[in-house]
Amino acid sequence: MKRPDDDHGATPLQALIEQVRLHTRQALAQVALRVARALRDGTSGKDPLAAALAFAERFAADTGPVPQPRPGAHPLARIEALLPSPVQAKLLQDVLLLACLPQAHEGLATLCRLLHPDGQPQATAALALRWLEAETPERPFALRDQLEALLCEGPVAALRIVQLQGDGPWHGQSLVPGPAVWDALMARAPQLDGAELVAGYAEVPGLQDWMAQATARRAIAALRQNLPCQLLLLGGDAAMRTTRVRALLGAAHATAVRTASGDRTQCATACTAAFMHQAALWLEAPEDAAPIASAWPQADWPLTVLASARNESQLPVLGLPLLRLEVEALAAPARRSLWQSLLPQLGEEAGMLAARYPIEPDDARDVVRDLALRQAIDAAPLALEQVAECIRARTPWSARPGVQRIAPRAGWSSLLLPEPSLHQLEAAVRRVLQQITVLDDWGFAQGRGERRGVRLLLFGPPGTGKTLAAEVIARALGVDLLSVDLASLVSKWIGETEKNLAAVFELAERSRALLLFDEADALFARRTEANDAHDRYANLETAYLLQRLERYEGVSVLTTNLRANLDSAFARRFEFIVEFPEPDAAVRESLWRVHLPASAPLAADVDLAELAAWYPISGAQIRNAALAAAFLAAAGASAIHQRHFLLAVEREYDKAGRAHPGFPAHQPWPADQAPPPQTIAR
Repeated sequence: MKRPDDDHGATPLQALIEQVRLHTRQALAQVALRVARALRDGTSGKDPLAAALAFAERFAADTGPVPQPRPGAHPLARIEALLPSPVQAKLLQDVLLLACLPQAHEGLATLCRLLHPDGQPQATAALALRWLEAETPERPFALRDQLEALLCEGPVAALRIVQLQGDGPWHGQSLVPGPAVWDALMARAPQLDGAELVAGYAEVPGLQDWMAQATARRAIAALRQNLPCQLLLLGGDAAMRTTRVRALLGAAHATAVRTASGDRTQCATACTAAFMHQAALWLEAPEDAAPIASAWPQADWPLTVLASARNESQLPVLGLPLLRLEVEALAAPARRSLWQSLLPQLGEEAGMLAARYPIEPDDARDVVRDLALRQAIDAAPLALEQVAECIRARTPWSARPGVQRIAPRAGWSSLLLPEPSLHQLEAAVRRVLQQITVLDDWGFAQGRGERRGVRLLLFGPPGTGKTLAAEVIARALGVDLLSVDLASLVSKWIGETEKNLAAVFELAERSRALLLFDEADALFARRTEANDAHDRYANLETAYLLQRLERYEGVSVLTTNLRANLDSAFARRFEFIVEFPEPDAAVRESLWRVHLPASAPLAADVDLAELAAWYPISGAQIRNAALAAAFLAAAGASAIHQRHFLLAVEREYDKAGRAHPGFPAHQPWPADQAPPPQTIAR
């Protein structure tokens, strides 16, 4: 049933429901009375049928006459409007109520059972003919033809308002109300498998601009007037389409019966429910729905059909007039407006949230509810970090081979870099947070989507902190880090690599994460002259990656040991290219101190400045050596001495395949170890 509009003086919802139910019961009682009178002749007082007929008469007397006028929202009014003739409309109403008699009372179900040839608690078409012919004996054959045409062809049969069930001739089959018909007559929500009645949203912050478009206004008018047409909402993901459909329903003060678009029988059932409940039909294609190739025969559905999918091939062709609405992610200014509406206490920080998180209105409202729960428990003032925590907790995640989700923990203090490199990383974070101001408020976007997003290339020797820098940026932005193993994405099958890459980018967009391509040389290498098929397809993969990286609106970080290995076409697509050089002695000393916790039992002979001066190793090697030295000391049940560090450093040189520079002359070689071939004095 269509939702009444209380703001325009309509009857309150509960009173209207009671009116509809009362009218239905009284109309059923009058049909039961008419059937009882038509079948009274030929029955004796002790006949079970006579007792059932007497019950029908008492039921009608207790229920009372049908009130006039009928509520305007009553489903029977819609049914009558289906047929051009008042006589046909009256016949349809009588047959429908007869089919619903067993639902009204168990005594009426007993009456139908006694009259059914198979003893089923259902009315039959033969009973309908016997009753109606008794009331109009002057035209029995015309009545039979009208009833057959009504039940077996035309809009009533197409909508399955009254169905024939059973074997044999049509007049011997049972009359059964169609899907959700009884629910509609009793003003209840339909009880269906695979379908549900949904209402619209009263207001959707952030969608004002989309709702103000001409196509959206036309769609709202079509829903409000219940015009037979098909409204196509194409693009985006399922959550984005759902929000916009329900926004349209709310603006039109309408409801819809939602079901999946792939099953014809299920869609036909939902169509019957939508018609009976004065609702639109909403066909929703799942994200992984297969294309639907053929047109459907139900092209005359007398209602508005909402169809939402990623693309048109996932939806049936219904032969109805079309209105097409494009679904895209909220623009950054709309997201800012969304946060300002939902969390006005954050003030100017709404723009920062909009820049960090490409979030939809439904997700944002869920986050606000989570924040309200925290406030009720903790009674703490609202902070930006709390919003970030709730968003990350709500972020959908589906595990995928080759993609690791990392919760960033490292801060800026963990990153020891030369000032120019560090300033570039900080500028990258600021660029993300200032995008709305520059691109939207100042107009630098100029309608070009590739100007959004931030892409960084970090290059330098292994172990210099490139991956750590990506983690630091992710934490500064309050998002997770998705580390991509490119080796698991490359496939020997044509087109599979591109498909795997597309899935990774979609996952990053859904999870609102920073995307890290570590050791990116595998896929971002230079394109070569196409001497064979392998070269040609490798170049295609690189070209696809160039385009997809440019369209990605989030933050993407590529790391490589050698910048020269990457294709030159990538250079102009990076907003920041940051070098990570080998650390100098001062930085190495700081790295040693960073990787040694304050609680570590250092011996008096430990000289970190000497370690930094003698051994030019990377930050990762320093981290490994510090940990290895601790284990060596623990094995000997002693404090950590300088000799433990020296031995750990030697092992790092061995692992890297580099020549060890030896030990300072004043440092004795550990007594429990074999001496080195040669030592180098200071």
